[in-house]
Amino acid sequence: MMTMLSMLTSQKKTKFIKILGITLGFCCLISLTGCSSSEKNDEPKQPTSNNVQSGSNEYSNTKVKTTMQTPLFILDNEKLVDAGLLEPNVYLDIAEGDAIQGAIPLKDTGWYVKQSDVTNDGRWFKNQTHLVPFAEAITTNSTYRIEDDFGNLLGTSSSSNIYQVYVKPSSEDPRYGVLIQNKIYFIPQSDVMEVMERAVETPVPELATSIPVMMYHFFYDESKEETRKDVNYVEVNELREQADYLVNNGFVSLTMREIEYFMEERAQVPVNSYGFTIDDGHESVYQYAYPILKEYGINATMFIIGGWMEPTLPYELWEMREEGIELQSHSFLMHQGGCKGMGHGGRLLCVGHDEGVADTVQSYEYVDNGFVYCYPFGDVNDNAIAIMKDSGTKLAFTTEFGKIQQGMDVLKLPRIRVTGGAGINQYINHLN
Repeated sequence: MMTMLSMLTSQKKTKFIKILGITLGFCCLISLTGCSSSEKNDEPKQPTSNNVQSGSNEYSNTKVKTTMQTPLFILDNEKLVDAGLLEPNVYLDIAEGDAIQGAIPLKDTGWYVKQSDVTNDGRWFKNQTHLVPFAEAITTNSTYRIEDDFGNLLGTSSSSNIYQVYVKPSSEDPRYGVLIQNKIYFIPQSDVMEVMERAVETPVPELATSIPVMMYHFFYDESKEETRKDVNYVEVNELREQADYLVNNGFVSLTMREIEYFMEERAQVPVNSYGFTIDDGHESVYQYAYPILKEYGINATMFIIGGWMEPTLPYELWEMREEGIELQSHSFLMHQGGCKGMGHGGRLLCVGHDEGVADTVQSYEYVDNGFVYCYPFGDVNDNAIAIMKDSGTKLAFTTEFGKIQQGMDVLKLPRIRVTGGAGINQYINHLN
């Protein structure tokens, strides 16, 4: 089977820089996604005289990264006032507008950072969330932490704020998920002073009780005299027809984190939500599927066999990730036989526990903090489940047919195979 190793080698970048980071902004955010307080104005005061020194904002409407521990400011009485501290290597979206006293505004917030404390790192990924907020909010302590999905500290705010709740805490993860710069970040339960009812100020959509997770493999183009090798090959115009139906009928493609929080009953998603997954990392994904997914703005998850790839993540995979194609694990070197008489004979079924855990952890490291697994050949048994539990896996997918629902075993989740040539009506029926 061909892999990404053969993809467009003439266009391969000769230097790859593995970039880790996450976009963050602090708020008071406007409307229901941010904070308001009866004790102070929601929005910082804007300068009203020529005494405030304005200048060029060279990062206007771009994404930047903090280069060190970076002070956070708010404008108050035409002066920059300390409002918190950001950690190094945190990504921020910068708003349009002049630099004021050397500080530039963070998008969708009332906060500023010094222009000299950030740098344009060339990232272009867009923040997004598809979660539906709960009708409750939190009031933070006067000082509180902001963390990422994995619990890493991204910054500290030094003023109390109110946030609408998007992800509820659990016994294993006692944190509230809130929306900051159109992305979900987390505030520890210990940093919350009060939880209150707070109506959502926009219409709440009907909520999903189950989610179809579509399973793709390979793609081809009949106009290039290519043919379908088996039912796992989807013709490029067939994929376009499916994408057109999804987008024009209001379907919402979820990220794996969003699916995780839904399955844990910590988050709400719209009724027309779905997952889009692609197994193996075949070269046809970049050649045929990626341009269509990018055009239609569809999030997808690509399950990569790490041991079949280059030592560092190929540029094509990095590029697709920037455009919303998530990278997760299809094992590192478990996508091979070795267990005769068991399922499809996949090695994971009978491999030693420690070796299986090491392989899974290595596969997660390869895709930079992976946490979702796709069983090679769809094979799963008690041995494979034990490996998943001890490798930090949050979700694991099989090839069993069906939609996912809350209450299911999150390490044995079904999907819906997309059969090439079956037609749009079957695709619609499976979605619905």
